Amino acid sequence: MNVNQVLAIINIVMAGMFGAVIGSFTNVCIYRIPEHRTIVKGHSMCMTCGHELGALDLVPIFSWLCLGGKCRYCKTPISSRYIKIESLTALMYILMACTHLSMFLDPVDPKANLFPFVVLCALFIMINIVIVEMMIMKDTGSSMFRLSTALLIDLAVQVLFRVLDVALTEKLGWGTPAVSTSASALAVDLLVEILIGAAIGLVAVVLAVLITNDPKRLSRYFKSDKTRAFRTSDLFAIVLCACIGVIPAIICAAVYLISRIAIGTGKNVKYLGIWLAAGAAVGYFGYAFFNMLVG
Repeated sequence: MNVNQVLAIINIVMAGMFGAVIGSFTNVCIYRIPEHRTIVKGHSMCMTCGHELGALDLVPIFSWLCLGGKCRYCKTPISSRYIKIESLTALMYILMACTHLSMFLDPVDPKANLFPFVVLCALFIMINIVIVEMMIMKDTGSSMFRLSTALLIDLAVQVLFRVLDVALTEKLGWGTPAVSTSASALAVDLLVEILIGAAIGLVAVVLAVLITNDPKRLSRYFKSDKTRAFRTSDLFAIVLCACIGVIPAIICAAVYLISRIAIGTGKNVKYLGIWLAAGAAVGYFGYAFFNMLVG
């Protein structure tokens, strides 16, 4: 086993551990955001007895397992959702690490991969935004437009630092080596890719709206409070397709369209977030692993 393989294993393991930790914070976001509570203040506590949790109670995954899924203080069962979200986030981070190993910081020359590493961190954040959207929709039957805004900001960060990486490589020779395009050309390529991805998502949404709504009452989709859950999920689907690339967007949009039609306009709208997240994950990581195999 050579040095690069050892570093790859370390990065993947560290990504999984970090994912579990961020998964714990994601649980906080899932519960507090719909209640309009702050996510940066206040200690975690047992939802039943109100006892403030200690450090040993908050170790991601392992605390739940060691405590047998029960509160240390009142012995009330703790929802398995906590460990499921932490495990899911850890798994997604591991998959992201496996498919983006070249974007981790180089221990010999950290500045060589500084900007790609920032982009990788933005991709990690994107995972958590999608998970939060998925679970808030499942809990409340709706989501919030602010999650689409957060995803757009995350996308802007990715684009900015990818272009900066190439620009500084051109001018200062400081950045990712062997860059084969200019900063302006990369910016144009990224913009085109984003617009195509968004267009794919938009087509899926338009088809879903037309198929699931009576043409004579189509205006209700845009005005009625009863369709707000669909509008928020539709917007999020378009933004997500813009974020993940053209080929993954096709898969994500297809899954979303099928699930949107199957759900119709009924109460099962809460499952749209799950199908959207699943479609995005299958499309993104499936395409990433395909590129690894053929590349």
